[in-house]
Amino acid sequence: MCTVCGFTSTTYDPCIDISLDLDPGTISDKFRPASFVRNGSFVWSGRRSSGTILSMGTSTMSGCLDRFTRPEKLESNEKFFCQMCQIQQESVKQMSVKKLPLVLCFHIKRFEHSSSCNTSRKVDRFVQFPFSVDMRPYLSSSIVSSRHGNRLFGLESNDSDSLSSISAPAEFQLFAVVSHSGKLDSGHYICYLCLGGQWYKCDDAWVTEVSEDVVRASQGYMLYYVQKALSYKARETLKGKEGFIMVQCK
Repeated sequence: MCTVCGFTSTTYDPCIDISLDLDPGTISDKFRPASFVRNGSFVWSGRRSSGTILSMGTSTMSGCLDRFTRPEKLESNEKFFCQMCQIQQESVKQMSVKKLPLVLCFHIKRFEHSSSCNTSRKVDRFVQFPFSVDMRPYLSSSIVSSRHGNRLFGLESNDSDSLSSISAPAEFQLFAVVSHSGKLDSGHYICYLCLGGQWYKCDDAWVTEVSEDVVRASQGYMLYYVQKALSYKARETLKGKEGFIMVQCK
């Protein structure tokens, strides 16, 4: 959006997942949760390892989403050409979700690379993620409405996708978490999967039942959410049936 005349230029970028930067979180002298839970509470420990940044405090999923959709004033060397002013002007950029999919995938940016310093690192900051999330505040239609007009996004009134997103289901349920442990150059991936209301830990060829507390204490790297309506239908389909998990090792 042009900061002089208010002209808005909208760009659509199809994506498979939403990559989220870690929000600053809250400052604490505790570094990261241990791999176990005691009396329903996280037990924290601090540890340093080569190539790994043990970040202070805790980030939240809502904080990451707020940071993803907050307005950002572009630098003076990033001026865009305003079609209304017909010159390059200072502008404000803002991201939002135009249309929600059936399955949401969030990617937490834990691996950082700096070309100027020629360095790389892994960020081990703990992220508190909810088991259910309402995406309405992060929709383009909601952001435009909160601004009382097309100030940041040019959504036409006859845009069927924009209008349908207002009434589309926006509540999602967590059904899978991929975590990464280890350093930047080496590590191990573990998947937590919810099937019929029960959580399972998939660690290579080993599949074991775990509690929700264990899932909450994991270091989320990829978070998968499904529309609540579909999650409920899937649970009803599995209800009363004997479930099984097949693991193939090659």
